[in-house]
Amino acid sequence: MPSWISHFFAASRWSAAGVIYLFRSEIAARMELGALAAGLVWLVLIGAGWPWIAGFVVLSAFVLALEALNTAIEVLVDHLSPAYAEFARHAKDLGSAAVFFGLSGTAIYVIAVSVATLGR
Repeated sequence: MPSWISHFFAASRWSAAGVIYLFRSEIAARMELGALAAGLVWLVLIGAGWPWIAGFVVLSAFVLALEALNTAIEVLVDHLSPAYAEFARHAKDLGSAAVFFGLSGTAIYVIAVSVATLGR
């Protein structure tokens, strides 16, 4: 088997392990997934077009990617600095802020799509 195929399957296993870790260890990720699923159901119920729904799915994937990166930062910081450290607090707060901005943008998108869809 060519090496690129082996690498593809290995990378897929690593990604799957990361997804499993994210949803098993982070209640925030599970809550975000639930909220994003509710947003998807809402857009379908109001009759939003497929391009709007596709945009929402892309934004949802982005939010979950931000949460995965935030979790990675937290794991590294906890390993490097088990005791309280100001840099650790800043690193964790910045990761959390990134997730907040992603969720806020997604919420604004859902509101804008809702107004555009229900206003027609």
